[in-house]
Amino acid sequence: MTEKQIESGSMVDLLKAPQEALRSVLGRKNAPQYATRLFQLRDIPSVMRSRLGWPVAAALMERWFNGAAYQMTKEMKFSEPPSRLSQLPAPHLDESTVMMEWALGFARVQAAMASLRSKWASPAGIAQLKDRVDRQSRGRQDQCWRLGNLAQPAKTLEDTCQVNYLSFGRWSDPMDDFYGAMGEAQMNVAVSGTVFPQGLGKAKVEIEELGFYLRDAYDFNDGSNFISQPLGCWGFSGVECGVSTRLNIPVDDAVVNEPLSTVQGYKYIVQNKDFRQWRRKNHRGGDFMVLSNVHRVRLAFPLKFQW
Repeated sequence: MTEKQIESGSMVDLLKAPQEALRSVLGRKNAPQYATRLFQLRDIPSVMRSRLGWPVAAALMERWFNGAAYQMTKEMKFSEPPSRLSQLPAPHLDESTVMMEWALGFARVQAAMASLRSKWASPAGIAQLKDRVDRQSRGRQDQCWRLGNLAQPAKTLEDTCQVNYLSFGRWSDPMDDFYGAMGEAQMNVAVSGTVFPQGLGKAKVEIEELGFYLRDAYDFNDGSNFISQPLGCWGFSGVECGVSTRLNIPVDDAVVNEPLSTVQGYKYIVQNKDFRQWRRKNHRGGDFMVLSNVHRVRLAFPLKFQW
């Protein structure tokens, strides 16, 4: 190697050394200072439980996230064959999370039950009662018989002695555990009593007990609506919209180069479509029907009907 080549090689080494050092320094300067995890859709149940004190709402949403991917059919939503409530498999029907004892702790549920109790015997309610009696009277024309056993689960009462219902709840209702769990809910009433046959197509009925229960469809479908239903502004600190509200909530893990204090203040507008997107991405998220237990009310005097 010539002297000139040696000098040239030394010059390259001299230039290379500071360049590598410079890249190292620049790399440290450009490296992210933070790696803060963003709030994502899957965090909502944890916020419901730990920040808001909504255990029932959290349990229902956790069930949805943990379930096998499934989109509810119209037949299931409206309890039509072959997906009547009494026909649904366990993954598609929750009968143990929503209890009437819990629900009646909310004033609007008490008001709904009082209203349904006083108005269930409307023309539509009596028509449904007559239909129930007629269908179950075959072979019983010569003796009195019992209609309805309110000790049975709500899914059975739906087919045998449910006679009326009341839809209740508004967007302006208080943001509480019932709102998070049921939103706009439906309360059904079933009856129990004695049927006295009076000849072909005729009967006297004495209703002695009423049974009230809640029914809901837990799904995130929008039907034919052009705009996906909004479900609030959610973040690590709870549910409320503010100046840091963002449009698109992450549906999986994401980190940003921002301090924790900033990220904790972010809120995201959540819509039905976000849950459907999460389901497509994760192959989980199962819609299901919800039925509560039955709250029984014994009447002081039987209500008598005849046709």
